[in-house]
Amino acid sequence: MASDADSFTSKVSDFSLRGLDGLAEQYSPPPIGNFTPNGYWKQSYAMFVLVPLGALKVGEFSLERKVKGPTDFMLAATIRRYASPGFSHFQRAEIRCRLDALATPVSWLFDTKLAREATAPPYLQSGRRRSASVHNSVMMVRDRLRSTNIVLDGAYSNEWSLLEAIQRLPGEMTPNMHYTLIDEFDTPQQAHTLIFRDKVNVPLKNGTILLTGYCDLGTAVVPTTYWVDEHHRLIFVCSGLTVYALTATNGHPGQCPDRFSGSEPGSAQRPGKEAQ
Repeated sequence: MASDADSFTSKVSDFSLRGLDGLAEQYSPPPIGNFTPNGYWKQSYAMFVLVPLGALKVGEFSLERKVKGPTDFMLAATIRRYASPGFSHFQRAEIRCRLDALATPVSWLFDTKLAREATAPPYLQSGRRRSASVHNSVMMVRDRLRSTNIVLDGAYSNEWSLLEAIQRLPGEMTPNMHYTLIDEFDTPQQAHTLIFRDKVNVPLKNGTILLTGYCDLGTAVVPTTYWVDEHHRLIFVCSGLTVYALTATNGHPGQCPDRFSGSEPGSAQRPGKEAQ
């Protein structure tokens, strides 16, 4: 456990961030510098479960955003969750989204498998592929066995595309948004609301940063809080005992001051601005 002076959250008022003290010995602070939410970027995250006086890393994922035109973009999600010894659950998603407040997905493809490595073949019969598309408020889901139509009522978003949308919201000026949340595959959960939450100063290892929070409340999920920095970069996602923490942007990882890195005093470089 970090000392009170170096604690992530010893001075943080928002309860959704207080459990992050458990990450203090594992988490490298995020990269700093300018960030363009509506341009190209690739972000990497570590997935943790909070435990008493610590955190257990249970996986990682990356998001890659590519501009496709004035009204839409492509989002790729690559996920690894640790499973039984020697195996992991791997997922890969390609999502075409509208450039709107909820990053509304128009069509998407999901691959999932249990394997030893991302490039290895699926273990036994664990490999599966699904595709989905939405036309006139009807979501059609296909796999190799069947096709299913599901009616979507009103605005909707996807668990992964919402992580992109959060980074383009205008802070306190964000209106309450009511929508249907589609899980990481294709199950819609109705009656969700995304709202502005708060602004808080958070003491990280390489200095205090101002975070802006948004909260998702709705059916079939634990309330989830999303925290972005002053450049709108998504830093933390907090949902119960689960935390996603940003570890790199465009391949540039965070850096720790000397007292955390274990190097000789004065030998570490100051974090620079990321490449644009």
